[in-house]
Amino acid sequence: MRQQDLVNTKFTRINIIVLGLLINLAGCVLPAQQAVTTQSITPPSNELPAEANVVSLNPQSWYIFYSDGMPPNPSAETGAAWSFEFPSAQSGGHVNYVQTPFRATTTLHSVTVTFRVQSDQPLYDVIDTTDHPPATFHIFFEQLGDNLIEPNGRWWAHGGYNLGSQDNQTITLTVPLTSDQWSNVDGQTDPNDFAAAWANVGWIGVTFGGQFFWGHGVALDTGTATFVLINFQVD
Repeated sequence: MRQQDLVNTKFTRINIIVLGLLINLAGCVLPAQQAVTTQSITPPSNELPAEANVVSLNPQSWYIFYSDGMPPNPSAETGAAWSFEFPSAQSGGHVNYVQTPFRATTTLHSVTVTFRVQSDQPLYDVIDTTDHPPATFHIFFEQLGDNLIEPNGRWWAHGGYNLGSQDNQTITLTVPLTSDQWSNVDGQTDPNDFAAAWANVGWIGVTFGGQFFWGHGVALDTGTATFVLINFQVD
């Protein structure tokens, strides 16, 4: 069954509810990151990174995709790499994917992300109403030339961060590059598929969603919140 982890920015919440119900009826809902989308979604281009095996910290090299009420790139942040403000749910905004080109030409063992969520009385909104709070973000990577259809085009690290749980603290997440720590679009883990995908990695970054649909978007109902990336490296 074709499932993709994107939310078209033109979808209304009614569209999301209807598509979510269809997926539930088909018996394909898994506790991971499967998706709903339309043919109008365009995959990211095959852009080359500035340097192989290095994740750029230049905000202009990071792209905010499949979101609404967001700039195309995060902003430079003093004392960190970059930042963005979570958009208001009342204005129809949401943030979904934030990613940068990446190539691996040597053996690498883990992904480490250091970040801080600066917030003041936030109430995070999980955009997909078929999903469950709390809102989350997860590390992910995408194959070069991904068409947003094949389930092995994108892979998510297990054990993300629940927004609001440790806001206003500096947090570091480290995930081994082993197949048991990652799952694909359909929530499946397979050593051979994972190895083939990582060997063809073209993008890396983070996605925002709920407990089941990890890239379906997050917004703010009330309060303020800013995601600050301090460091992102693959060793």
